[in-house]
Amino acid sequence: MKTIKIILYSLLSLLVILIIAGLIFVNSISIGSRPVYEGELEMSRLEADVEVIRDERGMPHIYAENEPDLYTAVGYIMAQERLWQMDLIRRATTGELSEIFGEDYIQTDLFLRSLRMTEKSKMVISKTDPEILESMKCFVNGVNHYISQAGKKLPPEFRILGYRPDPWTIENTANIIGYMGWDLASGNLSNDVFMYKLIKHIGLEAAINMIPYYNYTGDPVYPGFELTDDQLAAVSGFALAVDKIKELGISPFCGSNNWAVSGEKTETGSPVLSNDMHLGLSSPGIWIQMHQVVPGKLNVTGVIVPGEPFIVAGHNENIAWGMTNLMVDDVDLYLEKINDDKTKYMLDGEWQDIKTVKEIIEVKKENSVEMELKYTHHGPVISAFRDINDADISMRWSGNDMSNEGAAVYLLNRAKNWDDFKLALSNFNSISQNFVYADIIGNIGMQTGGGVPLREGHGAFIQPGDNSKYDWEGYVPHDKLPYSFNPENGFVSSANNKTVFPDKYPYYIGTYFSMPYRINRIREMLNEQESYSIDDFKRMITDRHSDYAKKLTGLLLEVLHKTDDLNDLERKIYDNLSVWDFDMSPDLFTPTFFEFFRDTLAEMLLEDDMGEIYNIFSGKIRDYYLLMIITGEHQLYIDDKNTEEVETLEDILLSSFRRTAVRLKDKYTIDTSKWLWGDLHCFTAQHPLGTVGILDKFFGLNVGSFRVGGSNHTVSTYSYGANFEIDHGASERHVYNTAAWDESYTVIPTGISGVPSSEFYCSQTETYCNDGFYRDHFSREAVEEAALYNFILKPAESK
Repeated sequence: MKTIKIILYSLLSLLVILIIAGLIFVNSISIGSRPVYEGELEMSRLEADVEVIRDERGMPHIYAENEPDLYTAVGYIMAQERLWQMDLIRRATTGELSEIFGEDYIQTDLFLRSLRMTEKSKMVISKTDPEILESMKCFVNGVNHYISQAGKKLPPEFRILGYRPDPWTIENTANIIGYMGWDLASGNLSNDVFMYKLIKHIGLEAAINMIPYYNYTGDPVYPGFELTDDQLAAVSGFALAVDKIKELGISPFCGSNNWAVSGEKTETGSPVLSNDMHLGLSSPGIWIQMHQVVPGKLNVTGVIVPGEPFIVAGHNENIAWGMTNLMVDDVDLYLEKINDDKTKYMLDGEWQDIKTVKEIIEVKKENSVEMELKYTHHGPVISAFRDINDADISMRWSGNDMSNEGAAVYLLNRAKNWDDFKLALSNFNSISQNFVYADIIGNIGMQTGGGVPLREGHGAFIQPGDNSKYDWEGYVPHDKLPYSFNPENGFVSSANNKTVFPDKYPYYIGTYFSMPYRINRIREMLNEQESYSIDDFKRMITDRHSDYAKKLTGLLLEVLHKTDDLNDLERKIYDNLSVWDFDMSPDLFTPTFFEFFRDTLAEMLLEDDMGEIYNIFSGKIRDYYLLMIITGEHQLYIDDKNTEEVETLEDILLSSFRRTAVRLKDKYTIDTSKWLWGDLHCFTAQHPLGTVGILDKFFGLNVGSFRVGGSNHTVSTYSYGANFEIDHGASERHVYNTAAWDESYTVIPTGISGVPSSEFYCSQTETYCNDGFYRDHFSREAVEEAALYNFILKPAESK
């Protein structure tokens, strides 16, 4: 027995020692990776000292004596804060995710390689101005200096996943622009397939009324053209492989708001500009706030993407700018006619050679995998990803054509006026946006920038690939893209809404524009007052009032006013809806009811007519259908086919109201205090590795959750997925005051740092969720007054 006790005590002691050692190891990984914010550091390649002042947000204000030193420092500071995120994005652009995450990402890697981002980047680099190229090279040097000296102090994700980053390259930086362009375009894939399925299910005439902002003229350009169910499955399955990227929190642009108001409508007497770009929300966030200064030559501040050196949206001493997604349709799918041995495809009556490329994919803890990619002149044959041999569908994407968004933002950083601004935007092609503008001499404007393909027919449909008639013929010239400059109403605004009316513009831009609710509310607020303060702009950019709820609830209340047999719960809901001001407040239950009601109403109206296809209806399709009901454009599919009676819209509204009440009662009890929107609708800053509980616990990867209001149809946007967990929203909020740049305001949903042990990791999250802001210091005096840390990068002494 004594021997057993000794053994047990020894094992217990060993276990305690192992636990302590493990905690010490975890702590060393966590603390060791913490960025250094104070002191001095010698760097090679610097010509003079570079000063990095950090304010209460940890935002780096970088002061250099020349541009090479500036961008070298930018690279170092960015790597210090976001190196693992940079490497993650890099791996997405080159299709190397399987190497660190395993076999689940093989198909995703293969698809990402088919986009040929590095091939495009090399073309762009070869045509980039030497001065811009030098700035990019200096940035790369700064990143690599950090990598080379980090040793075991790399961010903890590298230690957790067991690998070290490769040296950064200029192609990696250029690739990030390509990845951003792809993310903007990727939704067009599933949209094209869905539209075809819809037409096949309910016919062209009926489908036209369901397709957002579709304006069909003339007969179809492909009479008799039809895809089999297997062919449709090929593309649908491919789209699912692409969705794996979203799990990593590196999915950029999806929507946005922006507006600029002239000095005639502001208390300052000068223009004010607001911008909030809606992206996937995760930790770390997609933006870093940064201020870059070379006295007398450059002074620009705003947000920057990890891995690239220039400010994407912000202001300099003369102008401010921001952007919203244009929602351009810049992806087309083609059904190719391919010979039996898969070596040739038909084009205009002649066989053309298919290009075949072998790809070797490294897989974590597995043997490497060799796979093939095939290309026609349109682009990659994407159906091959699902091993389906009777469908050969290729993809055309604008991102493979020449563009230079890197040069564009470099020029924006230095633009002095509207003409400079427009010239910079002419370099945009694979990223298409509506750019808002304001300057210090009183001008405001909005300019579309990007690539709008010139094509035969409508870009929303899968086209036959054996006829060059449906190939693109270039892009709409930049000087033919829509714009507005100093309009008479005193403001410009956009919110991913329809860009122009088709009868006033000859070019097809897209189909899947956002519903008009956000833009309606923005313009309503911009017309409410004669003059606006900076506080008014902060209030407007965080506004939660829903134009959607106002319109749809109005229809419902008309029915309920005439209904006298409501039960107690229904009466309570009705009473609260009757006095609701349509604020999607986290402290009310009416927003919860509305979100359930709009879903229930669409289901009761459409499911009986659409059958199984209803399950793949996007939220935008359902909302567009309800918009047509609200506006009286049509009343299709009102009657419930499953009953003998012929139901009216009033019948369905009342039935949907009652069914919603039952659903909420069954899910959350009859007590409406358990239905409060903020208790269901919460934001957690989720790290890609934070789903592993023990990693989250040891390293503090996830932050939250926070109760928030709003929804995807409010100006303050918080879109959600399963269980109302917020996954998209404003990735930054900026209010720029051209009368006094130091009186501008900003906030991001996470923080400057991507290193969990940093004090600036998710340090802005609570402020963001509470609709707060930080002053955006710009003048040297304001920066020094707000300084929290001071860090000096010094030229390395010769030895």
